[in-house]
Amino acid sequence: TELPIIVDVSHSTGRRDLLLPAAKVAKAVGANGIMMEVHPDPDHALSDAAQQINYDQLDQLGRDLWQD
Repeated sequence: TELPIIVDVSHSTGRRDLLLPAAKVAKAVGANGIMMEVHPDPDHALSDAAQQINYDQLDQLGRDLWQD
């Protein structure tokens, strides 16, 4: 397809500890974008708490993902 491919690593894994590995795979296979759930206090989110990260974790994930 010529449409952009966006990978939702939050819903596809369901666990915050798998977001970085899944994002790295999405990047490696040429995804056009990566989507994930972010919340200021994930443990108190009204839904999907286990798959969300906070702002500091998002910052770290971004640095880890693009350091290559």
